[in-house]
Amino acid sequence: MRRALGGLVILAVGAAAGCAPSVPGGRVKFANLAGIYYSALPGVEAEAALVEDSETLLRRAVAQLNAEKNLDFVIFSGDLLAQADALSLDRAKAILADLAVPYYVVLGDHDGPAGAADAGALSRTSVLWAFQGHGFDGPEGYWCREVLPGLVLVGLDTAAGGRGRGHVDARQLEWLDRTLAEHKNKAVLVAAHHGLMALHPLDEGSAWRDLLVDNGEAVRQVLARHANVLAVLTGHHHFADGRVSGRIVYLAAPSVSVWPLAYHLVNLTKTETEAVWVPLDQGDLALRAQERLLASEMYRGVFPPGEDGDTACVRLFGGGKMTVVPLPAIRP
Repeated sequence: MRRALGGLVILAVGAAAGCAPSVPGGRVKFANLAGIYYSALPGVEAEAALVEDSETLLRRAVAQLNAEKNLDFVIFSGDLLAQADALSLDRAKAILADLAVPYYVVLGDHDGPAGAADAGALSRTSVLWAFQGHGFDGPEGYWCREVLPGLVLVGLDTAAGGRGRGHVDARQLEWLDRTLAEHKNKAVLVAAHHGLMALHPLDEGSAWRDLLVDNGEAVRQVLARHANVLAVLTGHHHFADGRVSGRIVYLAAPSVSVWPLAYHLVNLTKTETEAVWVPLDQGDLALRAQERLLASEMYRGVFPPGEDGDTACVRLFGGGKMTVVPLPAIRP
């Protein structure tokens, strides 16, 4: 299915012949936000992100989501904070308290160091406890919540080892396998920060390999054993894209504070998954964000020098507007 709504980006995933995924009530609508890099302190930086405008962007996202009809819940798939300081955490929570629907959090690389806290920074455990009830229910960084009757959301902790390449350890993999089996009669969505599979050729090289977990195949094998898993939502790539592995759709959302300053709205029905790319700014902030993207070694530096490289970078991170991913899934 291909269609555009007022310049927004549509990613449609159509079901093949056979039984459709079991979507509670026939329709579920949620948002996936990533790469917010919120900071209440001046001078804090994150690669290519408009950290100084993160409060404006986050408040704008909350206002847009509150105006969205029939929205069921919101996922924050990592890097909600630019750094884990107490003031930023408190203010971010105060902004998110204005959301009219429940929200759920998985932690990213920036959301607190895994070991002892840096000077002036909160530990990862402190951030985890601050978001109890928003997915987390205890000391573990991974969690499971029935967010709607018949729909379970599983949050993975892919950044537990600290900054760098993601990982899902053996204990968490065993928990994931057991949890999916326990909810075999319910539809399941999985949220994670790092990608669980490559979405771009650069993922396979050294430049972007930290965007993925280092044991993605092992994680995908666990997920593939369970027919109730509908989709995996991630955020670390900062560009909108999707792939199908087996019967599962893997969707990466754009970044709120890195160009193109956008997030995903996802509609699930019994026959399709539709992810709508929603911009937060198309004016001066977006222009400044694109300039910062093109000045970044991490983003622009992996493309050839010159105008063609600029174009390739802009197309990748601002693309995904009309991506169609077939879903060859026949579910019991």
